[in-house]
Amino acid sequence: MSNQDNINMSIENDLTTQVYQCVISCPNKQPPTIPFVFPTEESPSNHRYILTSPLEDSALSSFFSWNDRKYYCIEVEDTKPDDRGILDENLDQVESFERESIKSAGIPDLAFAYLTLTEYNPTVPELLDGWEDVENDQEFIIITKNSHLQTLEEYLKNNHLEKIQVLPYLQKMTKLWKSFSKIECCETLLRIDNLKVADDGTLILDKIYLDRANDPPLLRQLVEVWAHLIEDLKGDYKGIITDLMIKIESGEIDDIKELRSELQSIVQEIELELILEQEKENEAEDVIFIPGDDELKDLVNQFEDEDSDGEEATQINNPDGDDQPTVVLPMRLLSVTDVGLSDVGRKRGHNEDCFAIETSIHKKESSQGSYFTAKGMFIVCDGMGGHASGEVASAMAVKNIYRYFQQHWTDEIPNVQVIREGIIQANEAIYNANIQKGQTGAGRMGTTLVMTFLQDTKLAIAHVGDSRIYRVTRKWGLEQLTTDHSVAQAEIKHGVEPDIAYGRPDAYQLTQALGPRDNTFVHPDINFLEIKEDTLLVMCSDGLCDNELLENHWETALLPLISSKANLEEGISQIIDLGNQVNGHDNITCILVRIKVQPNLEHQNPIF
Repeated sequence: MSNQDNINMSIENDLTTQVYQCVISCPNKQPPTIPFVFPTEESPSNHRYILTSPLEDSALSSFFSWNDRKYYCIEVEDTKPDDRGILDENLDQVESFERESIKSAGIPDLAFAYLTLTEYNPTVPELLDGWEDVENDQEFIIITKNSHLQTLEEYLKNNHLEKIQVLPYLQKMTKLWKSFSKIECCETLLRIDNLKVADDGTLILDKIYLDRANDPPLLRQLVEVWAHLIEDLKGDYKGIITDLMIKIESGEIDDIKELRSELQSIVQEIELELILEQEKENEAEDVIFIPGDDELKDLVNQFEDEDSDGEEATQINNPDGDDQPTVVLPMRLLSVTDVGLSDVGRKRGHNEDCFAIETSIHKKESSQGSYFTAKGMFIVCDGMGGHASGEVASAMAVKNIYRYFQQHWTDEIPNVQVIREGIIQANEAIYNANIQKGQTGAGRMGTTLVMTFLQDTKLAIAHVGDSRIYRVTRKWGLEQLTTDHSVAQAEIKHGVEPDIAYGRPDAYQLTQALGPRDNTFVHPDINFLEIKEDTLLVMCSDGLCDNELLENHWETALLPLISSKANLEEGISQIIDLGNQVNGHDNITCILVRIKVQPNLEHQNPIF
């Protein structure tokens, strides 16, 4: 059977729509040969993909030219979404995720950028299939369709966002620029019509555009795109853009790291202004934290009742005497800041880690003041070293879990049953993929998992394997919130001394992971916590926490990041660098979440 008759898509085919984009690459001097047809009763089609509407030759024009090739895009419909794809079959033959290895397995060069940037889905379109037409020197890839979404430019103009809501889009673009520059596709971020926004506000890229070797994109061009996006918005954006351009032209900002840092400083200044405005509205800073005498008496019974129901709270003692009552105050959210970063390390040829971050933060104001509500999901997966396709397993776990909780996380933080089911479904997907590929024993791909759910001041954490979650607070320092699923830890749990347990040759062998075995062998640890003071959450793969790196360096590398003045972008870069210096033997992935809280004096009589 020929490629044209057996055009299949990948394992990840559970999207709600069956209409996709097909991107075609062909030489400049020849028009593309289209293998698809628009079926009719008189002329049905047996092809896997079919056109969604008749295609006129005159209507087909390229959207991009690169080197000696042109790129075209058409819409196609998948008629066999449950079948495996050519891309999957070829990925089975890939020995390493280097560009040449992928190309030699029959995977089109056009697919490389999408495969490499999988961790940025859904911002980066998902690659569903890809194949080569060697006879006509053509390449085809199938990706998700986002043409129906409004552009970022339209979204910003129509939604009247505050500055603190607009600037995160620019921050996101600087983060993408850093990764895109490594595979030379920063041009993607310079095309205004390529920048879209999903219904939930997520930045979406319509396609990937490759950089021209003789005309690489410049930081100045990125800032010029920002200027175009925000030129009609209300607010002092002109001053921000002008200042950035001056610093770029003078050389003060010379790389993307410095631009990200400058933008983060601007955001922090705005956040500080909001906090100061909030405190001013409450007449004095200490009004936020310590109630007056009359209110103190009224609050005693109120918070004693809440404490009896098990609510975590902060205690405020009256300084006038020990015989006065102790008031228990619940906490409310002041701010949430997050950042994630992954690095291949110093000895690996490719990155088997994958992570995802999704947060939604809303400010609410009333006559009683202003406060924030937040909802966040954070995932880190470490593809199992020494196992086939560890990077595929980690990406599959992230995608399956992300999609599951988009549907099953509603108003309240997910309970134990919902979280466990989401993890089990991810395990089942990877396990089934192993079975379909005929993989057995150590040849099966697998991954660890750590995940955190944040809803206002409540946390739920879950893990499988030896990736970890830590908590850092000023009061308690560094606390490890997860226990590795390893042979050594299992021995310690049964009473064996740690020195003896870790002296075993198989001490660090995993007792649990997602993918290698069926659901009866997967038992995730799930716990619930309450944020009672300013907190820094650290989620990481073992490439960072090996050799007690965080236990030995937390006071200098992590503790300062609790402060709102600290730049998390710089902080996480320094932590990754430290991980490479001390360890470096493995991929390193880290997510930092800074959560600031304050006592909630309006708890009893909320407006919202």
